Amino acid sequence: MPRWVGLLGSWALLVLAVGILAYAVVAEGITVGDARKLHRVKMIDRAIENEIARQVETLQRTLSTKTTQISNLQSEVESTEKAIEDLQDSSFVITVSTEENMVYAHRNGQLVFSAMCSTGKNTTFTADGQTRVFRTPIGRFRIQSKETDPKWVPPDWHFHEEARKEGLGVVRLERGKRIADLYVRGNDVYSGSFPLPPGELIVRGGAVVIPPVDTHQREFEGVLGTHRLNLGDGYALHGTQAVDDLGRPVSHGCVRLHNTDIAQLYEMAQVGDEVVIY
Repeated sequence: MPRWVGLLGSWALLVLAVGILAYAVVAEGITVGDARKLHRVKMIDRAIENEIARQVETLQRTLSTKTTQISNLQSEVESTEKAIEDLQDSSFVITVSTEENMVYAHRNGQLVFSAMCSTGKNTTFTADGQTRVFRTPIGRFRIQSKETDPKWVPPDWHFHEEARKEGLGVVRLERGKRIADLYVRGNDVYSGSFPLPPGELIVRGGAVVIPPVDTHQREFEGVLGTHRLNLGDGYALHGTQAVDDLGRPVSHGCVRLHNTDIAQLYEMAQVGDEVVIY
């Protein structure tokens, strides 16, 4: 055999070996790439599964909360229905319909008073990490006390609500400390050398100032109308300045009436009389 034939055969084998090696390398590259893609797909699948599980858990918690709320409302309705059945047990009874936004009074079973009112607007408000529901409580109550020309000492949420309307912050003024030119002396909040007028919103540095509860600046006159029948826990039947809203659920939980109507009801009602809200 000629020598060049042997060299040609050897060269052919070398080329074949290199080709096989290159194919193996490319095949391995494809395999690694596919593995990486598969790994990414698995990671995405796990992320989707985790998100679905989180949403399911959230829905389950929400369902549990709603179930509890429904159960509580059902209990309130049952208690109120029983209270209405027992109306004849009292000589004078005030009833409040949150659906109609109406107040009625019966004496010895006879209707002696009726008037439009405003009940709770059934919205929620969160401030300082606490959520409050502005709803009129359902149930059976007694008049705890009576007041003429009542002054309103608003809770902290009032100042947060007003600040949110104006896009302002909220800051609390404490005794012994200053906010800008403000400080507390006795039962008044002072600005410089003079006390501020009571019942006006105080704003400093882009924030609504919450004055101490025992200061005159925390007292608002006229907001509750001319008379108030207190039911306890901060709830009451009282007058209002917002007479155009009567007949609609717009209050923060109290029952608002026209000043003329609450004055009439005030004269008719006595401490200890029953109030049924449904």
